[in-house]
Amino acid sequence: MDVNNEPTVLIVEDDPVGIASLNGILGDACELIISQSLAEARRLLCADVDLILLDLYLPDGSGLDFLRELKAAETYASVPVICISASDHTLDIEKAFQHGATDYVLKPFNKTILSAKVSTFIDLKRKTDLLAAAAKTDPLTGIGNRRAFDQQLDLEWRRARRQNSPVGLVLIDLDNFKQINDQYGHAQGDLCLQNLAKAMNSSFARAGEVAARLGGDEFAAIIPGADLYSTVAAAHHLAEAVKSQCQGCERYKKNCPAFTISVGCSAAWPSSSSGAAELIDTADKHLYEAKEGGGRDCVRPIL
Repeated sequence: MDVNNEPTVLIVEDDPVGIASLNGILGDACELIISQSLAEARRLLCADVDLILLDLYLPDGSGLDFLRELKAAETYASVPVICISASDHTLDIEKAFQHGATDYVLKPFNKTILSAKVSTFIDLKRKTDLLAAAAKTDPLTGIGNRRAFDQQLDLEWRRARRQNSPVGLVLIDLDNFKQINDQYGHAQGDLCLQNLAKAMNSSFARAGEVAARLGGDEFAAIIPGADLYSTVAAAHHLAEAVKSQCQGCERYKKNCPAFTISVGCSAAWPSSSSGAAELIDTADKHLYEAKEGGGRDCVRPIL
């Protein structure tokens, strides 16, 4: 996320006076998404929202129900929610905080107080998001790290089980990486790792697909919805992308050694009796077979 982008605020408010007031207070500093019902708020809700201003009483239900939904959803659990209401009843305020509200602001709005709260909570969220992203990013290659891989595989495995769909997994090793480091130096070895990550980013770019560096010269890609045939096809596409990248380096005299990869593939339909560990073990077994077969852009199993 670019912290310099104009923040996006979702306003869930049915009172025209309240909407006009919020627009006057925040309109110059934020991109405002206005919804006048819970149904409209659910439709307009998106991952780009930095903060939500939520009225407690809407024409189609209680704002607390929407707040409960937000805090139960992984995508929106960290989004700050300021409840806005004309009610100063202690019970209403207590319920808002019990349901996960970040703050509670009374109507009519005090411009100085509301602006300060909105600015503070958005700034805190963006800094928290940056720290969370950094914690799941491999600093050398810029793709996901082992932590990101583990979390995403668990998420996709549970989602696939609910939807009765497969999950594909690709495990990758850079061939003879120690020899590359010994012959060309670690800086050139790092460049090979970075080029492999670039090839993976281009090969696994569809929604939901995740590329990650597990450590050293070990990489992985998660392909939601892919059966074994599709997973192997994607792995072959990656091998071709790596080959093309190395040829480009040679053609333009870039200071990067050519390298090849070994790949192991697996795919599974999750069930109550299976786990993601089996998916990893199968892919790892095929990766070992590929390396034993000599590597050099070798993909296993071959269909």
